[in-house]
Amino acid sequence: MKKDQLTRLISREELDSIVKELAARISRDYGKKELVLVCILKGAFMFLSDLIRHLQIPVQVDFVRLASYRSGMKTSGIIEITKDIELPVEGKDVLIVEDIVDSGRTLQFLKDRLALSKPDSVKVCALLDKKARREVEIEAEYLGKEVDDVFVVGYGIDFNEDYRYLPEVYYVTPVDP
Repeated sequence: MKKDQLTRLISREELDSIVKELAARISRDYGKKELVLVCILKGAFMFLSDLIRHLQIPVQVDFVRLASYRSGMKTSGIIEITKDIELPVEGKDVLIVEDIVDSGRTLQFLKDRLALSKPDSVKVCALLDKKARREVEIEAEYLGKEVDDVFVVGYGIDFNEDYRYLPEVYYVTPVDP
């Protein structure tokens, strides 16, 4: 059985530096505000975990899981919530924690959905951004790193539920059997 080829894209040290810098900015910007972190499952859970460890402010944490149906290689545009948030966010600041911003469709859907609950603000913190794949105009207010249009894995991000366990970020080159 042939394995996919993995090439390291972001080292453990660089990830740690990115997360610490983002946590410092978030802590500074939100100060004494009531902040709710909403993590998009499953890919962002490791990022969220490390981010929380470096924050210097109290936060509440919730999770959402979204699925978009695809026909072949193209997103149909239909997004389904398979796990919704449970915390009330009205009057609070919400920061969506995402692993990768690519087309922007899912993230825009979630921002619009959360806005219906009347939070004071809804912003995005993303580890990675693939601007080359953007279909919807959306930007992360807190961004770790922009990457080329490659398929990435590791640090919680998967490929067919594999590779989440890797402590660094790699890009995958599938090997044909």
